[in-house]
Amino acid sequence: MSHDPKVFMKTLPIFSFTLSSIACWLSGHEPVPAKPFENIHAHQSLEAHSHLGWSSHYFSEGRDALNGRSLWSGSLEAGYDHFSLGVWYGQDSDQSYREWKYSLAVSQSFSMVDAYAGFTYVSLPGEGGSDREWSVGLSSDSLPWGMESAFEGYYSAEVKGSFFEWSNRKAIQPAEDLEISIAGVFGWNEGYVEDGHKGLNHFALRLGSHHALKSGFSLVGHLVQSWAIDRDSRYGGDQNLKDLFDFGIGLEYEF
Repeated sequence: MSHDPKVFMKTLPIFSFTLSSIACWLSGHEPVPAKPFENIHAHQSLEAHSHLGWSSHYFSEGRDALNGRSLWSGSLEAGYDHFSLGVWYGQDSDQSYREWKYSLAVSQSFSMVDAYAGFTYVSLPGEGGSDREWSVGLSSDSLPWGMESAFEGYYSAEVKGSFFEWSNRKAIQPAEDLEISIAGVFGWNEGYVEDGHKGLNHFALRLGSHHALKSGFSLVGHLVQSWAIDRDSRYGGDQNLKDLFDFGIGLEYEF
C-alpha cells in the first residue's frame, strides 16, 4: 500500500494511508520515525522507553511519502517477557497530516534466531482512514564479524498487499556511551504500494548513532541514502519512489 496520501485519496475513497510496520531493520536498534516499534527481541523483564524525533522526510517503502515535507514523531513502547506493545504519533511540519499507530507483538528467542509476529492498527484522524497490518520477522545477531541480519514481511488488510525487507547491520562502540552503526536494506513490493510496480523496489544505506546521556536519556541520529530500483513513472505509486537522502535526530528515554 502506498504511503503517498494523494495516491490513497485517488484509489481508496475511504482510506488514504497505512503503517509501514517497523520493524525494518534498516534502523538497527535506533528508532526510525516511520518505523518506531522494536518487536523482534524478547524481553527478560519489564522494559519501556519513549522517543521524540524529527526527520527531514517521511521515508517509507523507499518513497518520500509526504513529498518533501518533514516529519515530527513521538512514541511510547513497553515489553515484558514475550510481549511488546506501543503507541506512535506522527505529523508533518505544517500539521496537515497526522497518523497514529498502535502495535502489539509476540516474540520468541531461539539459539541463534529471534522471531516475532505482530499486529498494528493505523488511524488517520484528519482523513477518516484506518488500516490493519500483520507482520512477521526473523533476526539473527550471531553472524561472523558481529553482523546482524533480519528479514521482515508485512501485510495490509486494506489493500491486500505485502512488502518485504531484508537488511544487514554492523555496529561498533568507539566509546562506552556511544554506538555507531551502518546498515543496508533491500525492499520488495508485492501490492503493498498498491499502484506501484511489483518486485525489487529500493536499496538504502543507513548510518545511525546512539549516544547515552545522563539519567536514562539518549541522543539518536540517522543519515539515510536510498536508491530507487526499477522505478516506472507509468505507475502512480512510483511517483515518489526516488533516490532520496534523509536525516534526522531524536531524544530517547528509558524507564
